[in-house]
Amino acid sequence: MTNSNRTSPPAYLLKLLEDTTGKETVSWHMPDCGLSPAFRFSVMLEDKNKVFVKAATDETTAYWLRNEYLALSTLRGKFMPNIIAWIDIPDIHPVLITQDLSDAYWPASHQGVTWRKGDFELLLDAVQMLSSIEAPPDLPAMKNWGTGIWPSIAENPCPFLQLGLCSEAWFKRSIDALILAESKTDVTGNFLVHGDIRSDNICIEGSQVIFVDWSHAGRGNKHHDLGNLLPTLHLEGGPAPYLVMPEGGVVAASGAAALTQRLLADQSMPEWLKKVFIKLIAIDLEWASQCLGIDLPDEIK
Repeated sequence: MTNSNRTSPPAYLLKLLEDTTGKETVSWHMPDCGLSPAFRFSVMLEDKNKVFVKAATDETTAYWLRNEYLALSTLRGKFMPNIIAWIDIPDIHPVLITQDLSDAYWPASHQGVTWRKGDFELLLDAVQMLSSIEAPPDLPAMKNWGTGIWPSIAENPCPFLQLGLCSEAWFKRSIDALILAESKTDVTGNFLVHGDIRSDNICIEGSQVIFVDWSHAGRGNKHHDLGNLLPTLHLEGGPAPYLVMPEGGVVAASGAAALTQRLLADQSMPEWLKKVFIKLIAIDLEWASQCLGIDLPDEIK
């Protein structure tokens, strides 16, 4: 490696990449993405071509990376990054080398999220295409939870009511409908599920949407990715979920319950994230109300 940019890779990873490509590396840049402890680098090679390197750092990230490689190597869709090399040898955590997408448009960064005109339409079309594909049988199957969350909230509604999302009267009128809708949740199926579609796992190259980080890919319900995406997308300026999925009452009810459970259980959650969760729950509750034919929540802040 002739020089470095921002950070230097571990020595073993430098050697692996240069041995695999047969080229020296010029620079290693850590992109503004990723939440797991896996290594991520955008690397410039001596021939001025770039590659993206993702390396596992423990057994958990190794499992995720092998799952990501399984999805990318089996399907190779237009909405996936191209694989350049896969390294999985004894005594070293696996390494995935793919096409570098740092020059594509990334709507999300640590500075915020900026969607351009027409991006939402491209994204929703891409999600629909992804979700219509039959998943490879070796991908892990999604499984339903054994018990619902709304019944436990109903037993002790005070913490939920203190979030200021609705009045006690609205809760009493609506809880049976929410419980019933959540009970119909079924995430199982044989369709491709990305499992973590959000703005920081999306880039756009020309008119092609590309989804990255396929660590949680699996087989499941064809509406799973879209249902999980819509509330956050609406928070970022996208369409109201009901306009895209008017039949999504079950998804909305279960989504609101899951977010509520996480919010109330995590006492260490920072205040800014709590506010985001409350906004997302409000979006889900409004969406559920529109789909299930119940009154809109009456005290959403």
